[in-house]
Amino acid sequence: MENKDLYDIYLADCPDYDIDHVRQAIYETVIEPGLLDFLHGKEKIGLKVNLVSAMHPDKAATTNPIIVKVIAEELIKRGCQVIVGDSPGNLYTENVLKNVYNETMMTIVEDVGAKLNDNFATEVVKVEGKIVKNLDTTSWLKQVDYIINICKLKSHGMMGLSCSVKNMFGTVPGITKPTYHYKYPSHEDFADMIVDINEYYKPVLNIVDAVIGMEGNGPTQGKPRKIGLILASKNPYNLDIICGKIIGVNLQEIPTIVSSINRGLTKKEEDIKLNKDLTPYLIKDFDNVKIGSDMSFNIKGGKIIRKIVKKILTIKPKVKKNECIGCKKCHNICPAKAIVMKNNKPVINRKTCIRCFCCQEFCPVGAMKASKTWIVRLLTK
Repeated sequence: MENKDLYDIYLADCPDYDIDHVRQAIYETVIEPGLLDFLHGKEKIGLKVNLVSAMHPDKAATTNPIIVKVIAEELIKRGCQVIVGDSPGNLYTENVLKNVYNETMMTIVEDVGAKLNDNFATEVVKVEGKIVKNLDTTSWLKQVDYIINICKLKSHGMMGLSCSVKNMFGTVPGITKPTYHYKYPSHEDFADMIVDINEYYKPVLNIVDAVIGMEGNGPTQGKPRKIGLILASKNPYNLDIICGKIIGVNLQEIPTIVSSINRGLTKKEEDIKLNKDLTPYLIKDFDNVKIGSDMSFNIKGGKIIRKIVKKILTIKPKVKKNECIGCKKCHNICPAKAIVMKNNKPVINRKTCIRCFCCQEFCPVGAMKASKTWIVRLLTK
């Protein structure tokens, strides 16, 4: 068979979620390059999507169901069984998942014969990772032949970028996720843990929903931002580099990208082959979260000066009390138990806060922000 797969990454214009536009983009990025030609039919395929929370697709926090429907439709046409699923940041139970499926409109995949995951078992598996040896995971992806990772391009409070690599953290059961933040509190270790998960599951194909991305207070309470692209690649690390370049992040400040580079899992940026010139798609004013986790490491001077500089440059979660509804979700989810409620409002203990940004990620109204000091805002400008 002719090898049509000539590039590391395929991207195609997709102005909106009209199903014909999506089909054309999937044809250009997946079908025409032959990225599914390894299938013989009768395989069971798991579509790992981003269902971080029970949010309508218009919020741009979750993978758009039209893209998932089109992929599922193509796989079923080839004779495959398709299961769609994720573990959101909540209880991993039937009632919770049903609500998430309904709110995200992911139920439309059933129209083409795909199945929504209804296996809520979890297990601990052995992993030969850099830092992960025992991985808490959802069992449904252990029962498929291949995994296709369909993510959403978003800003992220802790990791700076939520894209292909970060999406695989959704294999960890919902209520277990905060314990991983506590177990791996540094951004470097957390990134290595996520890369270990990717290396364990090894998705055969990674697809990015970048039709409408999310900027600002991501990954759940930011603003939808039109990007107008669908991208696909066999390599999730190359894909994250290109997506990071599109939205204008500093690649050296994205811990998962740094981890993949250090571990030799990605090509150099200039060596990644694209089917199109990337220049017209670069966004100069995308509102990114500058995580600033290690900006003080190269500062010369004594411990006191380094400590002061680090404190000045560190991004921290901060509540806007006038927006807070007092739901206590941040208090309940905080893995470090750094949040207490006073007068029905959260107060963060900075000495115990590990800056995992779980509170910011799962605040239902976006009252918790990734807050920059005035110096960081000035430097960013």
